[in-house]
Amino acid sequence: MHNVRLETELHVITPNEPGILGRVLGTLANKGVNLKALCAYSEKDKGTFLLITSDNKKAEKALKTLGYKVKTNEVVAVEIDDRIGAGAEIGALLGNAYIDIDYCYGTSAGIGKALLVFKTDNNKKAVETLG
Repeated sequence: MHNVRLETELHVITPNEPGILGRVLGTLANKGVNLKALCAYSEKDKGTFLLITSDNKKAEKALKTLGYKVKTNEVVAVEIDDRIGAGAEIGALLGNAYIDIDYCYGTSAGIGKALLVFKTDNNKKAVETLG
């Protein structure tokens, strides 16, 4: 069994400009909010951040104060062994259960575990399938 849970992710829209990563993450740090997961990318003139934090309410308030648009998404977070093929196994389980993945991101620090975050068309079923 995997360590799998529903999480609330902050979807933050910012300007796309130099220093925006430091500004967003610095804002969280200054409010004492720890970052648990991060995906960030830019498209033309906007930046997009997908964040799971230790205190989403505090993070959302701080980021909105800077004028950034913030909404929330329910996502599935699954902690897996950091080994070759572990992510493929998760993908196969979700596919075999006919769960469509809207997006996924993940990371490993090379210390034996990795974290994958999924937004799916049926997060409850994804948790049941992976749990």
